Amino acid sequence: MESTVDVYELAKYGIRFAEKKCRSFKCAEIFVGNSQYTNIELEENSIKYSEIGSDKGVSFRIYNNKGSIGFAFTNQLNKKVVENTVINAAKMMSAGTSDPYFKNLPGEYKSYPEVDNLYDKSIKTLTVEDSINFVKELVQVCSEDDLAISQSGDFTANHNKSYILNSNGIEVFGEETLFSISSNMIVKDKITGETSNGYESQIKRKLIDIDAMYTAEEALKNAKKNLNRIKIKTKKMPIVLTPKGTINLILSPIASAINAQLFQYKRSFLVDKRETKIGSEHLTVEDNALIHGAVGSSNFDGEGVPCKNKKIIDKGIFLKTGLLHNSYTAGKEGIESTGNASRRSFSSIPTIGISNLILKPGNISQEELIKDIKEGILLNSTADSPNISTGDFSGLISQGNLIIKGEIKQALNETMFGINLLELFKNIMLVSKEFKVYGSYYAPFVKIDNVQIIGANS
Repeated sequence: MESTVDVYELAKYGIRFAEKKCRSFKCAEIFVGNSQYTNIELEENSIKYSEIGSDKGVSFRIYNNKGSIGFAFTNQLNKKVVENTVINAAKMMSAGTSDPYFKNLPGEYKSYPEVDNLYDKSIKTLTVEDSINFVKELVQVCSEDDLAISQSGDFTANHNKSYILNSNGIEVFGEETLFSISSNMIVKDKITGETSNGYESQIKRKLIDIDAMYTAEEALKNAKKNLNRIKIKTKKMPIVLTPKGTINLILSPIASAINAQLFQYKRSFLVDKRETKIGSEHLTVEDNALIHGAVGSSNFDGEGVPCKNKKIIDKGIFLKTGLLHNSYTAGKEGIESTGNASRRSFSSIPTIGISNLILKPGNISQEELIKDIKEGILLNSTADSPNISTGDFSGLISQGNLIIKGEIKQALNETMFGINLLELFKNIMLVSKEFKVYGSYYAPFVKIDNVQIIGANS
């Protein structure tokens, strides 16, 4: 995508061309994406793969008066190719089916929020050697520990530019950076021969905030905590969710359930629950796109709609305005988009996604949260997912520890849990003041009472 190309002028030309050539034209949108990346892969504690690449292109979305959609994209940017892309999209529109629920693409907005620190200029001077050095720090942590036997992971730097223009007056441009690092550490007990793994990751807007040593050390700590696993008996007991556990059992399921598209298809366990109490007073959740420097923040969404802060659940009450919308689902409900249109790249049409989904922290420490538990479980992760339609959630505790008299003890083996999410939400007893940020999730420690645990020790 040559620097000499005037993207705005070419996009405007594409819109005018569509208006001129397409019969029954109602509205159209051009999206231009330019993503450049560096990726270093780690396998068996050795650097196995490195890549510098790009993902560039333009897509065209067009609707007629009956709501039929046409969509086409290309990785070239010149007038002739744009014309052909518009023609192809128009053909698809003409052959498509009508959709009475489609209202319109977003119209022009007078102002947008100012969200700072979404772009780090150090991306311009980042070299492959610099990127490899981050991964070498991961390798160092693994190599220097007696129990660590292997590690996989990666470092990635992304520089993204996006342009969105439509026939209703939207004209926006955004530029952002994302840096990520991950470590999956494998350890082995020298006496028993038992192995275990631990995972940790970071995603940041600024390169300086990436801490490779910390990431590997946390992965190593999690792996060691999961050694020497024991089986327990089946019973009901309290569980304490770590921030990762909170994401697994609370925030990620909520993110799916408040997706307006799933909700409108009645595939969410929160259908018919708006303006009703679905959890304890400790459950307050918001989706905030306006946090400076946050991974999920932005000035505008994937359709050019201004982003904002949305309260989802207030002290256990699922708010009427608690759904996340793009322009299509908002039009279907007769409201404005919440600014949650999400695009993976220029080659996909907008879906719906969270910005920064936050479970409001409490006012006690994580130690206080655990200290009065006579017998319970510290749950760090499960590889399973709930049934979002019903809210039923049964899964294997892939990483968790027994809590005895307020102290964290042995790791668990062959231990499962079963609960409905609405019951889980209502049984939230305490939330810690400490929290961790993993990508777009802000998650504290959470204590939940009366969870059915299924153990393998008869």
